[in-house]
Amino acid sequence: MKLLEATKNGGGRGIFRIVEFINPSEATAYRVTGWTLDGKRIRENFKDHGEAVARKSELEIQAANLESAARPVVTRLTPEQAAQAEAAFNTLDGKPLMEAIRYYLDNYREPVRKITVKDGFAQFIKEREAANLRPLSLKNLRAKTSELLRECGDRILGDIGADTLRGMIFKPTRGPKAKDNYRRAIHAFFRWAQTQGYAAENPAAKITPIKADRQEPAIMTPQEAEALLTAAAGFKEGTLVPYVAIALFAGLRPTELARMKWDRIDQKGKVITIGSDVAKMRSKRLVAMSGNLVAWLAPYAIRRKPIVGPNWRRDFDVVKEAAGWGGRAGEEEREAPKLREWPQDIMRHTAITYHFAKSQHEGKTAIWAGNSPDIIQRHYKGLAKPAEARKFWRIKPLAKGKIIALRPAQALARAVAAG
Repeated sequence: MKLLEATKNGGGRGIFRIVEFINPSEATAYRVTGWTLDGKRIRENFKDHGEAVARKSELEIQAANLESAARPVVTRLTPEQAAQAEAAFNTLDGKPLMEAIRYYLDNYREPVRKITVKDGFAQFIKEREAANLRPLSLKNLRAKTSELLRECGDRILGDIGADTLRGMIFKPTRGPKAKDNYRRAIHAFFRWAQTQGYAAENPAAKITPIKADRQEPAIMTPQEAEALLTAAAGFKEGTLVPYVAIALFAGLRPTELARMKWDRIDQKGKVITIGSDVAKMRSKRLVAMSGNLVAWLAPYAIRRKPIVGPNWRRDFDVVKEAAGWGGRAGEEEREAPKLREWPQDIMRHTAITYHFAKSQHEGKTAIWAGNSPDIIQRHYKGLAKPAEARKFWRIKPLAKGKIIALRPAQALARAVAAG
């Protein structure tokens, strides 16, 4: 055995010491040994050295109180609590007790509740559904956490570290913006997990947000916009003209267009109502309709067919190809040659650009498009000249005899020949 601590005066009653020894299980233990003033022998073993020190101090305080008959102190503490307080002061060895308590309260964390990533994510989605998160937002969350669930679904959520997440976010095939979108989705999940006590910290918080170089939005020239509308007018009796015309001349987002109904379009009052059930961030707005948009919609407002109907995606691909446009970046390429890549949200960017070029007022364009003036100023300033804007807002429907109807089988061939 090894003597660790004892009083300076050696043995005797009221004197206690700590002895380190190896118990039969080969683990290190600490024994507090000595005699009380009334002759009772103390032999108490502890696994932790700190506990042994605290017990030794408690015994010495008790002995000192009996021996010196210390003056009484009025306190609400029980004898046991008073003994613990004295032991705490002795253990701190002159360090402030209240600072030690504050440090403990600031840094103590309840033990992490164990749950698998898969089960935790199911709870996370269920809460988001209960909070009325839109289906598209839920779809995006699932898409951007699919690899996490696939690779780590059966692991304990609290065991996932930042290095694991980095490997999933920083895929070489993703651009900076896509990487940051993935980071944000994973960050939201682990932030929720932390609030639920499933993780001691948010590992995604250790991953610095990824900055993407700002690129100018891709827009159509007035001639390209007119060609797209002409192709739409010549396909299936113009079933896609309302979709294309509203996108180009009202600047609605694809998700807003997908929810748009004819009862929200006031042809007479020349205004489109974007309700909170349709708008991004559920922020209602009124979109003033240009004269040429009213003209493009007039024949179709009577029919009131769905703006986004069955087979919409396939039909729109045919119309785009007829106007010389191919698929979006990252999509599987079609066999048709000489088709330009279709930039994401190009019709909305086109609408906002020409509205700003016409109004020369970022505030007016921001209200019209459902954006902030800062976004309009940073992203759309200088993309089009006023003369180009005038041409754009004068694009009117062609006379019926001038529109060449395109059958689906002809559309691709015409697009190729036009190239």
